[in-house]
Formats: sequence, C-alpha cells, structure tokens
Amino acid sequence: MPQAAAPRRQISGIRLFKVSGIQISIDFSWFIIFFLILWSLSAGYFPRKFPGENVQLYWLAGIISTLFFFSSVLIHELAHSLMAIRHGMKIHSITLFVFGGISSIEDEAKTPGSEFRIAIVGPLSSFALAGVFWLVRYGLGAVLPPLGLEVLWYLAFINLALGIFNLIPGFPLDGGRVFRSIWWKWKGSLTQATKTASDIGKGFAYGLIFLGGIQILAGFLVGGIWFILIGLFLRSAAEGSYRELVLRQFLDNVKVRDVMIREMETVPPDLSLQKLVNDYILKFGYKGFPVAKDGEVMGLVSIWNIKDIPEEERARRTVREAMKGIEKDLLISPDASLTEALRRMQSGGVGRLLVAEDGKVRGMITRTGLFRFIELKTVLQH
Repeated sequence: MPQAAAPRRQISGIRLFKVSGIQISIDFSWFIIFFLILWSLSAGYFPRKFPGENVQLYWLAGIISTLFFFSSVLIHELAHSLMAIRHGMKIHSITLFVFGGISSIEDEAKTPGSEFRIAIVGPLSSFALAGVFWLVRYGLGAVLPPLGLEVLWYLAFINLALGIFNLIPGFPLDGGRVFRSIWWKWKGSLTQATKTASDIGKGFAYGLIFLGGIQILAGFLVGGIWFILIGLFLRSAAEGSYRELVLRQFLDNVKVRDVMIREMETVPPDLSLQKLVNDYILKFGYKGFPVAKDGEVMGLVSIWNIKDIPEEERARRTVREAMKGIEKDLLISPDASLTEALRRMQSGGVGRLLVAEDGKVRGMITRTGLFRFIELKTVLQH
C-alpha cells in the first residue's frame, strides 16, 4: 500500500484509535468502497454461490467479510509502520481510504536495506493472513456451515490477491519500493532509483487504464471504471512521490537563515485586538505578527488567535490576552533545514516560527514565505 513521507498533506477523516502511538483514521471516501464491497458480497457473490439461503445470512456474511478485509488492510499498513519505527522513523498516522490504506511516514528510509524491509513486510503480512484464514477454514471444515467456510475462503483469497498486487514493481506500491531499494543499492542514488521506479509505476498505471477501457468496451462498465480510477490514482501517486522526493532534497539543502525575515514588524502586547486588525493585519496583509516589548519578543499573535473573538469584544481586549507565548514548538534554529521548518509548521498547525539563536529571537519564517521561495526557485531553475 502507498506510504506518504513528509512534506505531506494531512488526510482528513474520522479518528478511531491508536496503536503503538499511531493514530488510526478512516477517510470519508472509505465509506464508498466499504459499502460497494459489502453490497457486492451480500447481494451478489454469496447469493450466487449459495442460492436459497436467508437474506439476513448473506448480509451477515458480507458484513463479517468486509470488516475482516479492512482489518487485513490495516494489519498490512501496521506491518509497514512498525517496521519503519524499528528503523528509527516516526509514524504519525494510518488512514484507510477508498483505494486501501496509507501510512503517514515522516521521512524516507535512510538505507536501501531499511527501505527493502519496510516495503516487503506489507505483502508478507498479507500472505501470512491468507495462510491463517486458510488454516482456520481447514481446521473448522467439519464445524462451520458452507457459507461460513466461504467467508474464510474469500478472506484467504483476498489477502493473497492483496499481497500479489502490492508486489507489482510499480512505485508507490510495495513492489515498486522493493524495486527502488534494489536499484538504489545497485546505482547508489535514491533520486535515480525513485525516478526509475516512478516511471515503471506510471507504465503500470497506464496499463490499468487501458485494461479498464477494454473492459468497458466489452460491457463490464463497473469493473472498467474501477480499473481506470485505480490507474489514475497510481499514476498521480507515482508522479507525486517523485516530485515530493526532489522537493524534500531541495529543502534539505536550504537553511532557515536563507529564507527568514530579519526585519520583523512587531506589535506591542497592550495593543487592542481591533487596532491589531485595522493597523496591522489589514494594512500589511500578514496573518500574524511577533509580539514584542522593549525590543524583546514575547510571543506570536495571528488571525487564527482572534477569529473566534466577537467583533464587539476586540476593542477592549488586548494582544496579550490572545497571543501565544514563546514555547519550544514555536522556535527554530537558523541552521535548521527548510524541511524541518515545514514539518514543524505542519505538525504544530502554525503558519510561522520564530528563529532563535543564543537565546535571542533573530527573525521569523512563515509558511507563505517558504512556499514563495520554493516557487521562485522552481521558476528560475527552469
């Protein structure tokens, strides 16, 4: 299954629970595939295999199969994530969505060996689950009714198929990451390995799109559309993964001091929030400002700190009441990379950081300024 590395887009969804500190969530798109699989099993597959059974039994078998299927997808992703943690990487979340599951990994693997192990453990876990369901089916063959045995057979088959599909050597599938690790080891270049694996992944994606078109022409509309959607997703993921790696490598080589604002416009702590809005936010067009008194920075105040304060209260409330004091998560060293700055902003949900050195605030870096710098550098390099 795909694994996302920072800089990353947070996937919205419903938070369920945590496993080993990893937040497990489901994206809203997950409900689409959940009900499609449930309906196809309960109203199609099981009635065709065992006609004449009670309708409620078909739906019970469908619910059990669908829930165990997505539990298997989650175990597949957990295998990736726990192996990544063993190799010193930070895992923020796992999100189940319409095309399966995605692990939010903070960084790329540091060596080809760790990349190989993190990638291969997912398909191996699917094969292990297939074996478990097959053994349970064999062991309970004399006890369970035929429909129950069919549920176990389906779960064994779907996990086997999941493992085989993910071993296809197209990035960002697990097989593509295994291929990338081997190519990385051989050529000694992560960038070159990612480009090659990404190109293979795009080729595989175009193959799925072509196959989907053939299926539609042959009269299999739903299956054809599904193949096309998966192909489009994999093509986008392959292209995006390579661009993300290039961007991260670029950001790793640029320091915060090269982008930070040195001459900061500050606001006094006793300024009313109404004056902050009129004389600073609307005048300068910035969403936030450092708060300073007698040249010493005390914290940060932004539009997000005051947006929920009623307009009639802003005239009598001050910046001091709304600002966020200087905390460790708001400070960053001028020698830190832009990758670290962006990661800190995303994880902290803030749009600016104070740049501190030797106990003193030397400047500020903003997300808007960082993205503007990237945009200008990209234009100039082309």
